[in-house]
Amino acid sequence: MNLLYRKTPEGICLERCYTLDGAPVLPERMDGMPVTELDRYFFSQTVRGREVPPEELNGEPELCGSGLDELTLPEYLRKIGPYAFYNCFHLKTLSFWSTVEDWGAGVFTGCTGIKHLKIRVVPGRKSCFKEVLSELRQELMADYLNPEGRLLARLVFPEFFEESVENTPARIIMREMHGCGHMYRYCFEDTQFQFREYDHLFPNTVIQERPGLAAQMAVYRLYWPWGLTDEFKDQYWGFLKQHPRETASGLTDRRETAILKWLSWQTEADQAFLEGLLNGIEDQRDPQAASVLLDAVHSRFGGQVKEKKTTSQITQIETDCRQIIHN
Repeated sequence: MNLLYRKTPEGICLERCYTLDGAPVLPERMDGMPVTELDRYFFSQTVRGREVPPEELNGEPELCGSGLDELTLPEYLRKIGPYAFYNCFHLKTLSFWSTVEDWGAGVFTGCTGIKHLKIRVVPGRKSCFKEVLSELRQELMADYLNPEGRLLARLVFPEFFEESVENTPARIIMREMHGCGHMYRYCFEDTQFQFREYDHLFPNTVIQERPGLAAQMAVYRLYWPWGLTDEFKDQYWGFLKQHPRETASGLTDRRETAILKWLSWQTEADQAFLEGLLNGIEDQRDPQAASVLLDAVHSRFGGQVKEKKTTSQITQIETDCRQIIHN
């Protein structure tokens, strides 16, 4: 990786990046100084207000626009210039620290492809988490990490969008909000994220969002229960038991077999729930997921199932598993 940069009184300001890697990890330090700033239009193909640097540097192409897929920002970063990620519509994953103090205007303009945030939260410090969430209206998955990088919670934020509707008789424009995602962007006290507020909003998700998304949110909160109280734990389990098919389908689609295994061995996962999970993975034809559930059914309930239809499904899944193992 080659970087154009300049020194400032606070540290290093990165001006442009040149690399073949679409998922760069920006350095923490350069020339013995911390990297504290990204220049305006840092990853944008459109560079305004300054001389455009060469398209290649030491044989490496300029990384900008659609070439950026993932990005990890340095720990000491404090400022990101305006439109730094302008039209980086292929950017999917952004890793950063909660201590970034200044996100410039329009930083995320055109970044509609971001799906995954990884934020390391420093206790006792002002957090930028709320500021970042408010700029991204699409559906997001956010990993809430401690400073050492341990995953404390995985949170799903539904999408939302605004629509302007003309009220002709009154000669006014009314703004309508669609989706419950905007409410989840307000789960903060000052700048600190409030897990109780997040959990309290789940009934709104059940009403307004698709069951598969609600099931994903519930599973993640149960598997990473940071800040989860018994009240909301029961709430999440109650929803999953009502929607075992969506639960199983989502986990197999995302290949989260470890979570499926954990879920199937919990006390709350009764026989009816496991049978519902088996029904849910029938269409996916995922032998590994089926094997996990079958092991839980046989070990916990002696392989006894209540419905003949379910028994037939289990037999077919077992046959598929044996064929794949044999081949």
